[in-house]
Amino acid sequence: MAHNNSQKGFIFINVKSLWLILFLLPSILYSQIQIDKAGDGWDLKIDSALSIVKQYDSTKYKLLTNVCSKVEFWSNSFSSNDGVKTILVSVGDVKLNSINNLAVVLVHESLHLYLMGRKNGLSERAEENYCYRYELEFLKMLPNPEPWLIDHALKNIQATQ
Repeated sequence: MAHNNSQKGFIFINVKSLWLILFLLPSILYSQIQIDKAGDGWDLKIDSALSIVKQYDSTKYKLLTNVCSKVEFWSNSFSSNDGVKTILVSVGDVKLNSINNLAVVLVHESLHLYLMGRKNGLSERAEENYCYRYELEFLKMLPNPEPWLIDHALKNIQATQ
């Protein structure tokens, strides 16, 4: 029985391409958010925080990945965002050594980015209150959030009412 070599070659190229796609796909899908290299493994901490958000609240993770394309580190005393697509994580937040805190920062700041993109008309105080409520909602999804994170969110919800 004669085999058509062009057909075998076609199948071989497709299988080879398939393996390449399967090998690269996880990094393509997960590289939506670029994380700056800084500190001693800070990028790995942010990566772990992203995993926590993804694992415990897929809706908040989806919003985060839709509005944020980059995470940078900065030396201000609080985390923030650039108003466009970047979350700025404070060195102080990283040095707290709490992956849950970093996850909360990402969740909180992603909502700010979302709201800014929608030109929501909220006052700064009302927007901050809304973001802390969103943060607290996320904290309630975690199996063992640090009590000080919950206290911080509650205190700031009360302070921004």
